[in-house]
Amino acid sequence: MLPSRPASQPGEAAVKFWEVEQKFRLENLETFWDRLNRLQATPAGTEDQVDTYLRHPSRDFRETDEALRIRTVNGNPLVTYKGPRLAGPVKIRPEIEIPLAPNTVESWLRIWEGLGFTIAAQVRKRRQLFEVQREQVPYTLAIDSVEGLGDFVEIERVIDDLSAREVAQTEIELLAVQLQLSLVEKRSYLSMILGAR
Repeated sequence: MLPSRPASQPGEAAVKFWEVEQKFRLENLETFWDRLNRLQATPAGTEDQVDTYLRHPSRDFRETDEALRIRTVNGNPLVTYKGPRLAGPVKIRPEIEIPLAPNTVESWLRIWEGLGFTIAAQVRKRRQLFEVQREQVPYTLAIDSVEGLGDFVEIERVIDDLSAREVAQTEIELLAVQLQLSLVEKRSYLSMILGAR
């Protein structure tokens, strides 16, 4: 889970946040490391993530711009719902995450399959996390090495009030300029994997 995202515990109610982020394709990872070091970003851990995306039996998530997935992070599972994106140059969308009990992923998948859901695809990646402070607010930088797709960088801030979205959007764009990131990737990893089939 990202360091900027308040963690909920099993048994707690689902928490809704707004995810403000921009993703960039990396052409040269070694060059990017130099830029990241100059920014004095703080390492925040490495995660092996497996995202299993579900397809609704009667609603096309591609048309509604939604996503439902089970993610395991270093073996720990959680379920995530992502709502439709808001208009703007940086991706802003609601997100609800609920931790799952260990070793329950297969059971949850069987429940959803019994309700008519099917597995759309899996996304596997190694994520290296860093934190950067902007005006005493933490922003997360994630370097993703995605199986079958290559290397990417995501810059993110999680907010619980939409009044903060313009500041978050501006700071993300400024960070991208500092890091010389210009190859914006608007597609999700899921849509890239499905498009490559």
